[in-house]
Amino acid sequence: MASLSLSVPYAILPSIQQTQLIDDDDDPMTVDRSIFNLAEKKRYEWKNMLKDHVGAWCIGSSHGWIVFLDQNGVPLLLNPSSSTIINLPPLPLSFLHPLTYSYFAEHLRKTFIVKAILMCYSSPSRYIIAIIYGSNCKIAYCNSTTWVELSNDRQSYCDIVFSNNHLYALTQDGSIEVWNISGPIPTRLIFLTPIMEVNYEEEKPYFGDNFSINLYLVVSGEDILLVKRFIGNFVNDDGLVVEEGDLLSSEDTQPLICPYKTKYFTVYKLDIEDKKWKKMSYLHDKILFLGANESVSMDAKVCLGCEANSIYFTDDRWEEMNLDYMYGGHDWGVFNLQEKYVKSLIQCADRIDPPPIWVVPVP
Repeated sequence: MASLSLSVPYAILPSIQQTQLIDDDDDPMTVDRSIFNLAEKKRYEWKNMLKDHVGAWCIGSSHGWIVFLDQNGVPLLLNPSSSTIINLPPLPLSFLHPLTYSYFAEHLRKTFIVKAILMCYSSPSRYIIAIIYGSNCKIAYCNSTTWVELSNDRQSYCDIVFSNNHLYALTQDGSIEVWNISGPIPTRLIFLTPIMEVNYEEEKPYFGDNFSINLYLVVSGEDILLVKRFIGNFVNDDGLVVEEGDLLSSEDTQPLICPYKTKYFTVYKLDIEDKKWKKMSYLHDKILFLGANESVSMDAKVCLGCEANSIYFTDDRWEEMNLDYMYGGHDWGVFNLQEKYVKSLIQCADRIDPPPIWVVPVP
């Protein structure tokens, strides 16, 4: 690992030595990982990547750092390049109510926080971490010492990013908020509910009960983007989305294994003056990285081995990953907006545990 450059985006994967699922969080192998280098299209083993934190679970990545929870559910920051670890305050019990911390750590640690991102200052000891958490998808942040919940019970959030020292948040209905959380009291600066100019002919094949939609928010320079990810809930070996009722026929004693899979993406750009999300056909020389990481846009020229006008994505269906031992973590790949189909990056099993997560270093 010492000879491998970490200056380009890479995916963290389970250890190459992990040939079967690890059910025991006390297994020493849980500190080992491998990384998939996009520039070389190669996978490298990384012994003790998580610095002796046995059973740690990654919940996000941002600016080259990864955020994880230890076995007790306490969050930590790790910079893989420098091996720097920063301990964070435990989540307040009020965030978990009516659960106890021990119940959270044992049963909900891998699903409770769905996004964790970081705003770094010049000093590594100064930071703000923001999370989306809980069944209602609320936002909270920690300014090095104290956790604060953004008090907006009416909203359920699906993505957050930091830009220009502000927190940008996307709600489930496509509204966007901008918060100043650097001061003593969080202040919402912008709340906008744009109209979405949907191309119904393009998206019509992906509507209905057989598909789920994930939304992502990307701030790319002066542009604010919304990305829609269409996921087939049950996809057979031929790549066809099927009805749940088709999984079990009268002759079968076991249901067919048809994991969920991403089938399509569309991208919209915010027109602030018109208050509209306007459809984009191309990303031009940009690349998007989406999933459990902070949603980010990069120039193709600084991402060796990557395709411009493409979306690189990982699996972030946290709840479903633990529903079936046959699949989960598998839904990752690349989607080119011109070619309009999903390609796999490497051959992987239908079950990847822990799931892949992008780490995108600061350019």
